[in-house]
Amino acid sequence: MIKHTLFYALVFLFIQSCQKETVNPKENNIVNAPVNHQDQLSDSVSAKTAAGLEKFSMPAEVEGCSCYFAKNKEDYENEKYIYVDDYGKNAFIKTAGELIKIPMTDGDFEPDNFRKNIENSDYKVTLTGKKINEMDETLMFQGEMNVENKKTGDQYFTPIYGECGC
Repeated sequence: MIKHTLFYALVFLFIQSCQKETVNPKENNIVNAPVNHQDQLSDSVSAKTAAGLEKFSMPAEVEGCSCYFAKNKEDYENEKYIYVDDYGKNAFIKTAGELIKIPMTDGDFEPDNFRKNIENSDYKVTLTGKKINEMDETLMFQGEMNVENKKTGDQYFTPIYGECGC
């Protein structure tokens, strides 16, 4: 009798350990917690930080040539971006549930080692990266994005993976 009970208990534990953990999507969309200016780059993710960067789909007003970056290759393939721009008119990020539109100027893009600096009265966005692949009219990049909230001084760092192309 004890052997059967022990056997069933082990089978139950094994089955439970193999099940996928369910995650509430609303609690899993923030990229990185704020980083203090003196702190080094943080890998921690805080689902409770309302001011963090959030994933979003391609904005409807972005058509044609554009740059779009996700935190990683998986998010990129699932079209969950943390940065999108339309090659010189507007850039988009999302924070605190709000899609933020930041006006851009042309001429801030070098294809091999790129750096973009974009800002409005509330946010300053800096993207840096390197070209990792080139296809017909598309360049793939990997790098880092820093978003600074000018009002609070909070900074958000995240890796980026994505493309610029037509």
